Amino acid sequence: MINYLIFIALIFILGILIFILFNLKKDDINKKGSSENIQNKLNEVSEDINKIELDLASVTTPLNELNRFLGGNVTTGRLGEWNLESIVRDIMPSNSYKFQHQINSHSRDLVDCAVTSADGTIIPIDSKFYAGQYQNYQDSKTGTERKKILNNLKSELLKDAEDISSKYLIGNMTSNYVVLYIPSEKIIDLTNQIDGFRQEVFKEKNTLIMGPNSLAAFLDMIRTGHNVLKMNETASKVAAIVTGIQKEFANFDTSTDSVLKRLDGAVKDVQGLKTRVNVLGNKLEKGAESLEDEK
Repeated sequence: MINYLIFIALIFILGILIFILFNLKKDDINKKGSSENIQNKLNEVSEDINKIELDLASVTTPLNELNRFLGGNVTTGRLGEWNLESIVRDIMPSNSYKFQHQINSHSRDLVDCAVTSADGTIIPIDSKFYAGQYQNYQDSKTGTERKKILNNLKSELLKDAEDISSKYLIGNMTSNYVVLYIPSEKIIDLTNQIDGFRQEVFKEKNTLIMGPNSLAAFLDMIRTGHNVLKMNETASKVAAIVTGIQKEFANFDTSTDSVLKRLDGAVKDVQGLKTRVNVLGNKLEKGAESLEDEK
């Protein structure tokens, strides 16, 4: 009896252990599923973070580029050079310009841009940025203040025109003028308020003052010259080919005429031979008839 009770107790205890183990296993499975769900969520969040980082990179890259020109040790003049390079690259053929180019081998001065025209002439273009001038003009309260600002701008422009023309104009190599580029149409508007000033600078300093719009039109005209030159070169090549073909046809015509003349002479010779044969035949016929009559 005791052994039976012990056996029943062991079975009961074993059942309890099996039940406990089953619940523990179930809890492990649930926990594992929860862990997998959490891991999946973490992976999704990580992917979203990566996408955000890529989007931020696409935004921060141009901002960093702008800061490179505006911040730190970079002067506002570099911003003008950047703008100049952008316009030149958009309009001119890639083999017709150089940036930061040393025109004079005896000097270390580098012009911001050297554009080559269709005839090989180098046109120096130097950028100048007159920061704050327009804002100062707008903020001025009286006509006297505005006149003073315009005079200051005039003095700076004359000084810069003298500087770049003396550095970059070289006989038999460059054009007889330089271009002073101002990357602001508002500053160009101010220079236009100084009566006859741009004409004066060109006449006395051999310097053309240009803004973004006028420079674009100027470069477009030079590019047209390159295109015309290229068309002329192509036309010359085509003309040379056509001339060669014409010569071949002329030689062909001469050869043909010679052959035709020879053929014509041969035909005449054959016709003459045929006539002589006919005459000889007639004589033979008459001789035969005479012999028959004598018989």
